[in-house]
Amino acid sequence: MDRAIPAEIESRSAPAQRDPHGAGGALARAALILAAIALPLGIWLPMLEAQRLVFFREAYSLFDVAWSLVDTRSYLLAGTVIVFSMIFPVAKLLTLIWLHVAPPHLVPRRALYWIEMLGKWTMMDVLIAALFVFTIGRGGLSSLGEQPGVWFFTFAALMLMLASGRIAAAHRKL
Repeated sequence: MDRAIPAEIESRSAPAQRDPHGAGGALARAALILAAIALPLGIWLPMLEAQRLVFFREAYSLFDVAWSLVDTRSYLLAGTVIVFSMIFPVAKLLTLIWLHVAPPHLVPRRALYWIEMLGKWTMMDVLIAALFVFTIGRGGLSSLGEQPGVWFFTFAALMLMLASGRIAAAHRKL
């Protein structure tokens, strides 16, 4: 007499299947694509516009600020902006893309640990951008206006957080 195993019991004992869209599924893939588009725009597009007196307007991007800090020999501040607001998000994006498409047996648990640990610091990028806006806005005769770069940068940081959570959860299941 053959015993049939109910489908729900069989599915619980079977190993988890990998999503055909990659680790984290279609939502993680969409978040990665959107972050890959928004991040360079957030770095290169002006984040704010400073109006001094009535006639003088200047727009500043994150890249402009980093260059300006290097030019004024503020190397520590320039390094902080470059590392946390430019290099770190790009490195995180590339790492998440790799974790998304890599076969599970090639992904070390240590990589998942670090991506989750560093994922908690993703909004540090946005904090540095906010400090940058605050610092420039402290001038007495100027007013600041936000520009598209700050929105693209914040959106990219949020998409990286979403993708990071989805991808790490998917790898933990496998």
